[in-house]
Amino acid sequence: MMKFNFTNKGKDTTVNYMGAKAYKMTPEMELYSTVVTCMVDDSYYESNADRKSRISNLIAKCSPEFVARLAVYARTEMNLRSVPVILAVELAKLYSGNEIVKRTVAGIVNRADEITEILAYYQTANKREGTKKLNRLSKQVQKGLIESFNKFDEYQFAKYNRGSAVSLRDALFLVHPKAKDEAQQAIFDKIVSDDLATPYTWETELSELGKKPFENERAKAKVVSEKWQELLASGKLGYMAILRNLRNIVTKSSSEALDIALNVLTDEQRIRQSKQMPFRYLSAFLEINKLAKESAIFEEEKAKIKRTSEALEKALVTSCDNIPACKGKTAILSDNSGSMYGDRGGKSLVSAMSARKSADIANLFAVLYWNKCEDTYVGLFGDRLIDAGLDRKANVFENFETINRAAKKCGPSTESGIFEYMKHLIKSRTMVDRIVIFSDCQVGTGCKWYDSKGNRRDNFNRLFQKYLKINPSVKVYTVDLRGYGNSMTQDNGNVVLVSGWSEKIFDMIYYIEQGSSVTEEIMKINL
Repeated sequence: MMKFNFTNKGKDTTVNYMGAKAYKMTPEMELYSTVVTCMVDDSYYESNADRKSRISNLIAKCSPEFVARLAVYARTEMNLRSVPVILAVELAKLYSGNEIVKRTVAGIVNRADEITEILAYYQTANKREGTKKLNRLSKQVQKGLIESFNKFDEYQFAKYNRGSAVSLRDALFLVHPKAKDEAQQAIFDKIVSDDLATPYTWETELSELGKKPFENERAKAKVVSEKWQELLASGKLGYMAILRNLRNIVTKSSSEALDIALNVLTDEQRIRQSKQMPFRYLSAFLEINKLAKESAIFEEEKAKIKRTSEALEKALVTSCDNIPACKGKTAILSDNSGSMYGDRGGKSLVSAMSARKSADIANLFAVLYWNKCEDTYVGLFGDRLIDAGLDRKANVFENFETINRAAKKCGPSTESGIFEYMKHLIKSRTMVDRIVIFSDCQVGTGCKWYDSKGNRRDNFNRLFQKYLKINPSVKVYTVDLRGYGNSMTQDNGNVVLVSGWSEKIFDMIYYIEQGSSVTEEIMKINL
C-alpha cells in the first residue's frame, strides 16, 4: 500500500512561485493536492491550461488504480465535477483497453449532464475536429457511459438537456445504451425526438413567469411570491437550489415559504446527501448578511434574516460535525498574505461561480477546527502575526467575521508572520502537539529580497527543523488550498500534506493521527 507521508533527503528540492526553496512531492501526492483544489479556473499562480497539462502529466506517473479511485473520491466525497472528468478521460488515453476506465467513468457520472461533459472533454483532449469529432470512441469509455445512461429518469435527463456542444441526443447515438426496460426505452425515444417533458425547476418556472404581462410591480411581486411558495411546497427544489436562492426566498416570498426552505436546509439527512462544501454556506450567509445591513428593510424582513442566519449556522455545523476533537495542544495558522486574496482579476477565487477567496476558506476552516479543539491558538500571518481573537461564546459566523477583521492587520505583501511564530516557539520552547497551516503553501518572503528581520526564502523549513530538535513528536499538517504541486517543508516523518476545500480534509487529519494515510483512504474507494 502506498504511503502519503513522504520523506525527502534534501535532494528533491524545487522553487515555489515566491522564489523560495520548496520540496517536491511524490506524483500521487501532487496529483491528489492538485485535483482536490481544482475548479478548472485560472488561479493566482497557475492558468487553467497549465493545471490541466500538469494533471495529464501526473496521471502518466501514477498507477491507474490510484488515478481511478482518486477520480471517484473527488466526485463522490469531495463533490467536485469538472476535474473527475479530466481524470477519467486522461486515464482512457493511457489505458484504453483496461476495464478500470469503464468503472471510473460509471463511478463519476452522478448527473445526466456528466455524460455529455465526458464526451465534450473527450473530443477536446483527443483533438478531434471536423464533423465526426466523436467517432472511434474508446470502448471502455463507451461501456462506462452505457451503464451511466441507465441511472437516470426522464426528469433528470430533461433537467440537464441543455444546448451544449454535445447534446444528450448526440451521446445516445454515439454510446448506443441498451434500455433496462420498456419505460427506459420510451425515455431514450424522447431524447431522440427531443420530446422530453419540460422539467419542473425554479429556472423554468420563473422563466415562464417572466414572459407574462402584469398590471404593475405589486401584482408581479405577489405572483412571484406565490410561485416560490409553490416551488418549495412541491418538494422538488434541490438543496443547492434553495441554498443559492435564499436571498430571493427571504425578500420575495412569505414566511411560510421560508419555513419550508429552512426546514430543508437544517434537515440532517438532506445536509448529508447534498455534500455542500463549507464555503457554500458561508457565501449564503454573507449574502443574507448584506440584507441585514440595508437600511430600507422592515421588521418582518429582519426577523426572516435572523432565522435564516441561524439556520445556515446550524446547517454548516451539522455538515462539519465530522471534525475530530484532537487531544493535546493545537496551533492553527491561517495564511492571509496577498496571494490568498488574489489580484483584481479574481485569480484567488475558488471558482468562477463563487465570490469566495482562498483566504475566506482558510479563515473559515481555522474557525471550524478551533471550534472542536479546546486547547488551541489561532494565528493569522501576512507581514505580521496577528492573534485571531476568537470567542467561545460566539457562533461560527460571528467568529468568521472576527477573524476577517483581524486579518486586515496582517499586511498583504509577505509571509513574515509565520516565521515570527516559529521563532516564538523556538525561543519560548513552547510544546504543541500539532501545527495546522491553512495556506496556498507558497511560503516565502519575496523572490530576491530580504526582510528587515533577516528572513528569506526557505527560512520556514530551516526554523521548522530547528523546532523539531526541541519537539521531535510535533505533527505539521499543511492544508493546501490551491494545489500548486510543491510543499513548503522538508519532511522527517512529521509533515503531512492534506488538500481541498471540503470538510473531508478533517477526516483525513483524523485518519492520519490514527496511523493511516491519505492514499490509504483513497485506495479504499470502491470502483
